[in-house]
Amino acid sequence: MMRCTPGSAVSRASLLILFLLADCSAAPASSHAAVAAPVRSSAVVPAQPVMSAPPVAATTSATAPTHPDLVPVAAASFASEPPTPPHVLNPVVFERPYKLGMRDRLRDDDLARDEDQELARWNEGGRRERWHPQPRVMVDNVRVQGKVSASAVLREARKNGYWPIRRCYDAALASNQALRGKISLRFTLRSGGKATAATVVGTPTLEDRAVIDCLRKAFRGLDLVRTRKGDAKVTLDIALNPGDAPMKAVEDPPPTAGPGQLDVSVAQALVAAGAGAAVQRCYEAGVERVPGLWGRLALRADVAPDGSIVSIVETESTFPDPRTASCVADSIRQVRLPPPRGGDLRLMIPVRLGRPQ
Repeated sequence: MMRCTPGSAVSRASLLILFLLADCSAAPASSHAAVAAPVRSSAVVPAQPVMSAPPVAATTSATAPTHPDLVPVAAASFASEPPTPPHVLNPVVFERPYKLGMRDRLRDDDLARDEDQELARWNEGGRRERWHPQPRVMVDNVRVQGKVSASAVLREARKNGYWPIRRCYDAALASNQALRGKISLRFTLRSGGKATAATVVGTPTLEDRAVIDCLRKAFRGLDLVRTRKGDAKVTLDIALNPGDAPMKAVEDPPPTAGPGQLDVSVAQALVAAGAGAAVQRCYEAGVERVPGLWGRLALRADVAPDGSIVSIVETESTFPDPRTASCVADSIRQVRLPPPRGGDLRLMIPVRLGRPQ
């Protein structure tokens, strides 16, 4: 180790250079390890990295030094670290596949609910701009006649009436993606808190008669709020608008899981190895088009007895960019799986793209 004294032959300028170079070399490198999205199963396979172009050294525009002890150092000495590879910035993770309708759930009820909520968030996905994939249902402007709190009725009507309203609206929205409108309904609220069937007030802008008739009946028997005395008359307004994602039609008859059996760990490894790089490219192209894009693609693959994937469709999830979803599905469709034991099957292949924003 060199000892520097006032009489040392090493000039102050040389000392400064050595100090700067030592400081740069000793700085800890930033960690660029890919962090997979949190999933319960430990069987998570990241996509194969996509090779990127060699990094270009950054240049600096530092002004010339004015102090006599400062000596310019080559720009290469201060070159920035190599850019983070795209597959780290935009991670792709293949979850363990499962047979349709047979996803493993945690035994603890509370943990299972937490996992379901996490999956629901991933299945909805997101992007930088506004993204609301589900239909927009608004219950508002409640008017009451009788001994009952209007704010309490509104709160319970929004909570308990949401899914009955959705069931009426979703079925029609799947065949008419532009269906929207408003309707005012009036019903009787019994003293015990249950609502009767409703009647239409005024002229609705919602033009689908089947949906209107369904909404009239939707409130019958709903538990809302007990009145303080006797029955009450309730009038409320409902506004219905499509979400940002197309409503998918319910398959009739619903698909069955099929008789076949397949080692899901083998399927996971084959899909990640065979389609990983292509899926990575699909997602990176999607992020360029749609900044902040992320989500989970739940793909149902119909696997033939010979192991080929004859069709693949997105189910359960509403990925925020259809082009990316189609690209990923096309990439996975090319993978050949082992012949299932016992015949064909419907295999769910979930893929997580990116990270929640």
